[in-house]
Amino acid sequence: MQQQAPLGARNAESSGYVLYFQLASNGTRRACSLTIQAESANEAARIFRENWGEIESMARDGVSTGMVGKAPVSLTMS
Repeated sequence: MQQQAPLGARNAESSGYVLYFQLASNGTRRACSLTIQAESANEAARIFRENWGEIESMARDGVSTGMVGKAPVSLTMS
């Protein structure tokens, strides 16, 4: 049986998995994309869910790269 990647996770080949989300602040929304270095889309989604608080803090503080758990990540906002 073939497994599909979780919704919102796209493979960026060797550069990792990209997950998209929105962040609301002061009545405005910002589109964000987070690239997570992981073995699979399911692992990337798990890392995202388990570390949401840290990811949200990174986005609110404008941090563009770092570590989430043991996974290197990069964050882009528009």
